[in-house]
Amino acid sequence: MATNKTYFIADVHLSMEPDSKRRLIKSFVDMLIRQKADLYILGDFFDFWANNKEVLSLHNDVLSKLNSLTSQGSKVRFLMGNRDFLLSEKTLRKFGIDHIGEETLIELDGQNVFLAHGHTLCRADIKFLKYKEKAWPLLRFLDKLVPGIIENYLVNKFMLQSKKTIAKQAPETFKITGKLLQYYFDNGCDVIICGHVHKLEQSITDNKEFYSLPDWEENKGNYLLYENNKFTFDYFNG
Repeated sequence: MATNKTYFIADVHLSMEPDSKRRLIKSFVDMLIRQKADLYILGDFFDFWANNKEVLSLHNDVLSKLNSLTSQGSKVRFLMGNRDFLLSEKTLRKFGIDHIGEETLIELDGQNVFLAHGHTLCRADIKFLKYKEKAWPLLRFLDKLVPGIIENYLVNKFMLQSKKTIAKQAPETFKITGKLLQYYFDNGCDVIICGHVHKLEQSITDNKEFYSLPDWEENKGNYLLYENNKFTFDYFNG
């Protein structure tokens, strides 16, 4: 039996404010509902996430729209990014969404497909990898203790500083490490799909395929579609 239409998106970066991107993603999900398609969200769906009532309330419209997709039997699977890594399995489960961790391997019509947001594939970004190892466990601990209004203020402030830091770093820091990709290919992966670098990349060598997804713009939602044993890049503009 052939796999349903399967969409892959990354780096939507939904903010806390209503904007055209929020309307665009809901319209995109409406299309998937009509098609009865499956969806993989490869991280940074939200520009930041904290597990408190205010954040959940502000994003409830989008999560409820995704719930409409899962309610009809479609699969929606979420893979954490470096900005929404706090989004809990418990929260997603309420909307019928499966949390599939930081990296995962799936099968599509007999192909082994490795999925990651992409931050774990940028091995030159040493500062981030060290920060992740030390800070993420602490942030997860504080997320359970700090009142929502304080947490949201601190996280917003941190995200602004993080963006400034990223802007100053050398471009090669955010390149996917080729040797790491080859390692996965050598160990049984047929396809690798990620986001994070905000740039469309595609390569097919010896029947091994690599796809890097572009980020979403205000009026243009980039995606990778798997249909009839073929991957295709395209975009949605409503």
